[in-house]
Amino acid sequence: MNMPPRYLVTDTFDLRMLASLTVGITLKELSLSDVCDLIERAEQEQRMGLHGGWADGLKHPLATALVPNGPILLVANQVQTAQGDVMKWVQVEIVD
Repeated sequence: MNMPPRYLVTDTFDLRMLASLTVGITLKELSLSDVCDLIERAEQEQRMGLHGGWADGLKHPLATALVPNGPILLVANQVQTAQGDVMKWVQVEIVD
C-alpha cells in the first residue's frame, strides 16, 4: 500500500509560503522529544495501514505542496541563543 506520508521533516520552510493560502494554519512549537514521539507514532500507524508514516521533506515532492489536510510539516530551525546555536522545532499544519 503506497500512501502519502502524514509527516514531513524539513529544515527548509519560509513563512512567506503561507501568504497565499486561504485556509487555516496551525503552528505549534515542539521539543525534540515531541518530534521523536510523533515520528515513532507515525511509524506505528504506518504499520497499521493508517497513512504513509513520515518522510524527509527535502527529498519528498510534497514538501512544497501546502494543501488543506495534507502532510503535517515538522520544521527544524537553527536559532542563535546566548548558549549557542539551538534547533527549534515547529509543527505546521494546513487545515480547512
